[in-house]
Amino acid sequence: MEKRIDRADWNRNAHDALFARLEVPFYSLTWRLDVTDAADYAKRNGISFYATLIWCTMKAVNGVEAFRYELRKDEVYLLDHRNLSYTYPWDGELFGICGAEWIDGETPKDFAARLKALEAKNASPIPTAEADAMGHDVYISSLPWIDYTHIAQEFPLDNTDSTPRVMWGRFETDETGRKTLSYTVQVNHRLIDGIHLHRLNEGLNGAIRDLEEL
Repeated sequence: MEKRIDRADWNRNAHDALFARLEVPFYSLTWRLDVTDAADYAKRNGISFYATLIWCTMKAVNGVEAFRYELRKDEVYLLDHRNLSYTYPWDGELFGICGAEWIDGETPKDFAARLKALEAKNASPIPTAEADAMGHDVYISSLPWIDYTHIAQEFPLDNTDSTPRVMWGRFETDETGRKTLSYTVQVNHRLIDGIHLHRLNEGLNGAIRDLEEL
């Protein structure tokens, strides 16, 4: 499901026009995220921490309307939900890319199992155009070897690109046992402002906190 936005009634139309003048209207923000409860949940349930944090990320992304806007030439659409495209280990030092549908209400355990099954079916690390036709994705990756402070992600020189890009690094454990990592989100300023990143962070922390009840 998706809905075409009537620009005449869209309260963001002037902001979109402002940033549409730029060839590169993209920006990114990195912050420290407490993932202690996510790591504990993954260990307790025998699933990967990576899949657990992807689940939390997708739950948060789809909970913020601004992250579901999509530009298509001169038109704007509001998506019912975003799906995901994420990297995972392939062969040796290579990585694969896997696309997956977001199913609202699916548990993290079932989500992790479904990702493993999808990865096992991939015959090639890089999906074909047909395999990647699901679209409306959030691009997700991680850098589990480095606790970084800043990262710049790749993007096409197309100022209508509406795909949020999310990445995180290795978590570090402090003297109290809390685990935190650098969490980066790159977005198009035509659609998403700082307050929406704040809403995303609120939703993300809520999703991690709610894992204890699942």
